[in-house]
Amino acid sequence: MGAMAWRFASRFDYRGYEPDPTSYGEAAARLARLGKGDVRNEPVPDEPDRRFDLLVAFEVLEHIENDHATLRSWVRWLNPGGHVLISVPAHPDRFGPCDEMAGHCRRYERDSMTTLLRSAGLEPLSIESWGMPLGYLLEAGRNVLARRRLDKDVGTAGSGRFFQPPAALGRTVELALRPAAFAQKPFHDTEMGIG
Repeated sequence: MGAMAWRFASRFDYRGYEPDPTSYGEAAARLARLGKGDVRNEPVPDEPDRRFDLLVAFEVLEHIENDHATLRSWVRWLNPGGHVLISVPAHPDRFGPCDEMAGHCRRYERDSMTTLLRSAGLEPLSIESWGMPLGYLLEAGRNVLARRRLDKDVGTAGSGRFFQPPAALGRTVELALRPAAFAQKPFHDTEMGIG
């Protein structure tokens, strides 16, 4: 809903694509307040109109049925030597009510992510785990709440926003989670973590 757009646009020449009108509206409003960045209310076009040094997709690929074809099409947007930064949920055996509610098609293992990246013409520089230890508690809570809502909004854009904090709490959430971000660093090279 624009939090990462704001972070990237505040430091770089940023363009984002958001097909969901509500999430687009939030992202566009944040970028308008910042006075930088560009977000478009559409899916990523098939043909690039320019190239970028960095392509970022946080919590996107798991929603796309044909992740391989999608990632290959995204790579065409990269400058030679460009990089891709992706975040996805980990461990297919952890697929639960929250995944179902959000419309996830899958979760990934380190090996499956490596295979996917290579099949798209990319060479992984690093694959890190995230979400240990706090992520496990948050995921358990989200699964409890999602179990109660599985009859509503399953797989819709609204279901993907269900657990997003309001924009007004963004800085507070960031500060509150700093200790957890620090605590997860020793686990980056392990299989421990939810993403």
